Amino acid sequence: MKYEIETKQGNKYQVTDDSVWLWIELERELGYTVTQAAKKMSEGSLDVLTFMFYKAAKQAGKTDLKNQRQWVENEFEAFEVVDEPDPKENLETL
Repeated sequence: MKYEIETKQGNKYQVTDDSVWLWIELERELGYTVTQAAKKMSEGSLDVLTFMFYKAAKQAGKTDLKNQRQWVENEFEAFEVVDEPDPKENLETL
């Protein structure tokens, strides 16, 4: 899925959760499988959402901050989903 991130500084950029490595990091650091994390994201878990956004921003070179907490406290303002996947496509890949 693709997201537009807005920072406290007024910048906007897009990130995606398409990288398998992001999901591996999420599983290692938060302890959720892809299915569990996707469910938590769809239910609005700020921890899981901001973890994914921070890691995606870091991977894309959009932040130099060292951890999720610093990113949330100093940069993250809001997000918007800009690319809704086809639900049927998701079922085929899980």
